[in-house]
Amino acid sequence: MRIKELDALRGLAAIAVFLFHFQLLGYGYLGVHLFFMISGFVIFLTAKSVKTPFEFVIARFSRLYPTYWVCVLLTFLVVLLDGKGVTLEQLFYNLTMFQMFLGQENIDGAYWSLAEELVFYGIVFGVLVVGALRNVRLWTSFMLLAAVGGLFLNREVEMQKNLQDVVKYFGLFVAGILFYQVYDTPKLKLEHVIGLLLCLIISTQYPYGWYLDYHNHTYEVLILSTFFAVFSLLVVGKLAFLSKYKWLLFVGEVSYPFYLLHEEIGLAFRRLFPSEDILVHWVLVGVIFAGIALASSLINKYIEKEASRSLKNYLKSWSNRKQGAASGVPITPPATERTAGEKAAANVSQTQAGKVTVS
Repeated sequence: MRIKELDALRGLAAIAVFLFHFQLLGYGYLGVHLFFMISGFVIFLTAKSVKTPFEFVIARFSRLYPTYWVCVLLTFLVVLLDGKGVTLEQLFYNLTMFQMFLGQENIDGAYWSLAEELVFYGIVFGVLVVGALRNVRLWTSFMLLAAVGGLFLNREVEMQKNLQDVVKYFGLFVAGILFYQVYDTPKLKLEHVIGLLLCLIISTQYPYGWYLDYHNHTYEVLILSTFFAVFSLLVVGKLAFLSKYKWLLFVGEVSYPFYLLHEEIGLAFRRLFPSEDILVHWVLVGVIFAGIALASSLINKYIEKEASRSLKNYLKSWSNRKQGAASGVPITPPATERTAGEKAAANVSQTQAGKVTVS
């Protein structure tokens, strides 16, 4: 079961980032920050639903990589035809999704956020390995301390700059986790309020768009605060009206391939028509949006859903056979598989009928 309100927020985030890259929404880059909050919510939900750390890896790998590989290959071909000088070596590194950790450039600039996601997944995986998932207060506190520590790093030193670029988003991931906890149990605790305030305060200390000529940190603070307010409405069931906007739910559902495809491919197409007329620009951007959305819907249907589901089932079956061989007891995989987190989401959704209370 999908949480439609989250799909709607994904759609808004994807549209914001898209418009930013085509110079139509100055602070649209903050859509990625909304994605990080959504990720904290969803990944914690997923982590609670898996039985083993390896099952978490299977869920994430099968969810991310097939779609990512297809989008990387398509982007590589377009960038190559656009004459930007990408190499097969760069393609190889990008296919691993670890290119930024290996000192290689992204084929598409939008891939930078995947490194942040992978770090967060690594933290959750480590927490699962040591059996500390339930001790949320402990390990999320360490994440927030790391984010605070990042404020004191020297960006003139390369290693410190790279470290800061990772930890400065931790407050957003933790906020997503805390919002999930409120959503999961219709009872707002004081520790949630304090934790969310700390996440907001810490996250707004970083000037994310410092490289932009028009950057104004006050606007960033206001927008990030709005994200927290919107999530607050979500957990108390006040965003149900968003499910009426089918186009927004559609963009949210295909947001992963859409995000991966939109920047380099979209800009390459835009460069084919070097007009500076604003009306022409809007028309071209509309055409690009429709084209990327169409390609994303096909990838969503045939890769993100069908291929990823088949890969997940295969990997789980392989894992079960390995466990059976190790224990000497054959393990029969279930006849049908539900996507990671669906069972948990189904259980969680039943708790939302009541209002959130404060204790």
